[in-house]
Amino acid sequence: MHVLILPSWYFPLGSQEIGGRMFHHLADGLRVKEIDAHILYSNYSTKGNLFRKEHDALEEGVSTYRYSQFFPPKVNKSLIAWWRKKCVNDILNYIEKAGKPDVIHAHSYLAASVASALQKKVTIPFVYTERLSSFMTDTLPSLHYYLILESCASATKITGVSPGMKQCLQKITRQPIEVVPNFYDPKVFYHDSEIEKFGSFTWVSIGEPAHVKGLDILFHSFAELKIRMHERPMQLILIDRIPEETELRKLAKRLKIEDDIVWKGLLDQEALAFVMRKSHALVSASRTETFGKAIVEAQACGLPVVVTKTDGANYIMTGSDQGEQAEIENAESLVVAMQKVMQKHTSYHPAMIEAKVKDRFNKEKIIDQWIELYKSLLA
Repeated sequence: MHVLILPSWYFPLGSQEIGGRMFHHLADGLRVKEIDAHILYSNYSTKGNLFRKEHDALEEGVSTYRYSQFFPPKVNKSLIAWWRKKCVNDILNYIEKAGKPDVIHAHSYLAASVASALQKKVTIPFVYTERLSSFMTDTLPSLHYYLILESCASATKITGVSPGMKQCLQKITRQPIEVVPNFYDPKVFYHDSEIEKFGSFTWVSIGEPAHVKGLDILFHSFAELKIRMHERPMQLILIDRIPEETELRKLAKRLKIEDDIVWKGLLDQEALAFVMRKSHALVSASRTETFGKAIVEAQACGLPVVVTKTDGANYIMTGSDQGEQAEIENAESLVVAMQKVMQKHTSYHPAMIEAKVKDRFNKEKIIDQWIELYKSLLA
């Protein structure tokens, strides 16, 4: 089976950026299962070069086609139509080189709108998967709504990464929507009882931007937790490239916690998993979370978690044996939940925490789910 994956965003060539890495992992997982999966990413933006660039190569074992060029901001329907035409031509160019795919898997509505426009040239069944948090925060550009409607009407199958995302999509379309969650790689994220924990109780928080991830609230809660649990030394590790780092450092200084925060920056998956295994708990203060991949990865490493009651976290958490939940945008609620996890930390069973997410979200299980879905489109 020939599957072409269309991401709406993707990491730059040769970089360790996290954004879009999940699409690469999907293609890699499909290829391991002997599915002929390829990635095509058309990047037409203000950051592109004046002249169109093409690059197709095997990137970390995945056949990847990249097209890029300068393109003005898509501020009206005429520019959007021009952009879609260029992206459709990229797919037609791909078909000439690699053959017609059996299935196209378009991730998020921009890629899906391209797959929809392609149907006027060549008919190929396509899956539209949505994972964008803008659906939940109601911050989608109003100009783009017609693209979403077209994508929903043209897609052979629509999926969302969580029940919360399904609910958002169901407000837009009457088409049936299936939940297929994100996955994690158990070969990278796993519990290891032989790994020695950091000397002080270590909280780890992953992701950006700061407002969406609730880092301002987390800093206030962490500062208060240090006062309430003053007898327990603790630290907070932040992982990811956080654009608001300068402002957050100033906040940490005002709260007198600057010496207790470790800024790790962007880490690859192996380094991230190692830090998780050495930490005691993950904390996520997110204002919104469509899924919560970091929550799953932390639990796969055996960590209890403190998470806000976002749609994604509500989907992942099935009981207090995995950790505690706090109210969104409520620093006091977050402090109470963090304090509970610290106080009963030795009563958690890391192997059980790992088993719960492995049963639901491990890579092989979800890849098999995708393969069955693709086959159903061709039946």
